[in-house]
Amino acid sequence: MRYARAMSAFTGIEVTVQSSHVDMFGHVNHTCYLEFMEWCRFSWAEHYGFPIPEMIQHARIAPAILRVQIQFRRECRHGDKLRVTAAPLSARRDIGRIRQEIWRKTSEGKDELVCDAELTFVMMNLDTRSATTLPPEFVALLPPPETTRASTGEEPAP
Repeated sequence: MRYARAMSAFTGIEVTVQSSHVDMFGHVNHTCYLEFMEWCRFSWAEHYGFPIPEMIQHARIAPAILRVQIQFRRECRHGDKLRVTAAPLSARRDIGRIRQEIWRKTSEGKDELVCDAELTFVMMNLDTRSATTLPPEFVALLPPPETTRASTGEEPAP
């Protein structure tokens, strides 16, 4: 499978909160934030030439989330207009990290961060049901893993 890279930056997706996203407390259910983020990751991958349905059909691989660290900062309600973003943090041969944010327009027209998350993922071989290497073209889209003391707790190698 051959992948083509987009020339423009990915700016995210727009989501309008529907009644089906709202729980009995009158705000967006926490699971919907994860779903919005998934929609955004699919759009991000397609924007950069990695349409996930084609990866599944032709290459028999797909990204699988291993870990999610999520922070809910503000509640969202029915009718809110949201922008969901995705930005790569790092990748190496077999694992990657991505940051996602969900922003809402306030009544004053300002952007307000309502939720953010850091996700760790692998590429899964759908035939063997095990992790496999990330396509080199995909790894090239993401920065290399950090090697600073802040990220590892250790001094970088000289």
